[in-house]
Amino acid sequence: MHQQINLFQPVFRKQQKVFSAVTLSQIIGAVAVLLLLLLGHARWTLANMDETANDLQQQYDHLQQQIGVLEKALRTPDTDALDTEIEQLQAHIDERNALLTRFDDLAIKNQSGFHTLFHALAEQHINGLWLEGVSADGDTHIEIRGSTLNARLVPRYLQRLGNQPGLSGAPFETVQLKRADTQHPQIGFVLRNFHEGEAWD
Repeated sequence: MHQQINLFQPVFRKQQKVFSAVTLSQIIGAVAVLLLLLLGHARWTLANMDETANDLQQQYDHLQQQIGVLEKALRTPDTDALDTEIEQLQAHIDERNALLTRFDDLAIKNQSGFHTLFHALAEQHINGLWLEGVSADGDTHIEIRGSTLNARLVPRYLQRLGNQPGLSGAPFETVQLKRADTQHPQIGFVLRNFHEGEAWD
């Protein structure tokens, strides 16, 4: 007695795993290392800014001393040359004050913006959803790029980010989902807290 078996039935097809547990662990580890490197770079940048600010403060103090010496010399009748030199010194002081203010703003912005952002992203990990890139200019504009095998995980991830105190004030207004290849189940997504085409600060 002969019996025919159709080997093309779905039950006989070998199911291909998209990602193994080892691959997922490596991806998660790579993302964690990337976040740590970005945090370390931000701290290193802040340290350099503090050093530059100290140098500018010393120059500012030196210029103030020079002005004091010139003011004592003004006991004699004023001359055009002396007035010109005082104006030039005051212009240098104004420039350095502007630089000090700018450095203070950058230090505060980086410390409160990038740290809060990366900490929130590291806390809100969802299995089956991977981050591939983050762009931010302080705490004003944020763009998150990633991929997933399940499109339903993206709204869940958005909800989690919205519950983060550091990100609740910057809701993500633009969400894009796109499957690059119809033969693969992977879906790319982009989250922005600003409209596409809007100029960055």
